[in-house]
Amino acid sequence: MAQRGPGRVGRKGLTVIELFGLFPNDAAAEAWFEEQRWPGGIRFCPECGSTNHAVIASRKPMPYRCRDCRKHFSVRKGTVMESSKIGFQKWAIAIYMMTTGIKGTSSMKLYREVGIRQATAWFLMQRIREGFNNGVDRPFPGPIEVDESYFGGREANKHSKVTAQV
Repeated sequence: MAQRGPGRVGRKGLTVIELFGLFPNDAAAEAWFEEQRWPGGIRFCPECGSTNHAVIASRKPMPYRCRDCRKHFSVRKGTVMESSKIGFQKWAIAIYMMTTGIKGTSSMKLYREVGIRQATAWFLMQRIREGFNNGVDRPFPGPIEVDESYFGGREANKHSKVTAQV
């Protein structure tokens, strides 16, 4: 029988095994990122917004070419992954680790778990944080869970006071 730990009641999410099943390689992760960016497969140019594009299979880093503005683009263009040589699978795992870590994730942990240099892990985490800040003025689109936080009220009422009884 599995034990139910504190804070696990009603929480839904991916396990690590499900994560690696979802992203077994870079191609699967790239397909997932494309589906998230362009739902239904309708790709648009990040420069001009046109949906009139050509697929150029021989041009791997930028496989799409806009027929209107004539610029090449990929799923990375205009995102925090732009100009990065890190694979899509590593990006997906890093985003998962940063969003599911209860006490946060350090660049050293990411370096060990993902297999990249520590400096690269730090830079990757900075870019992910920058991506989190982009929609800061919009409300979250679902239920929000906040643990161990105090909002408003007097400072004296926020902390429990333990008094010694003699």
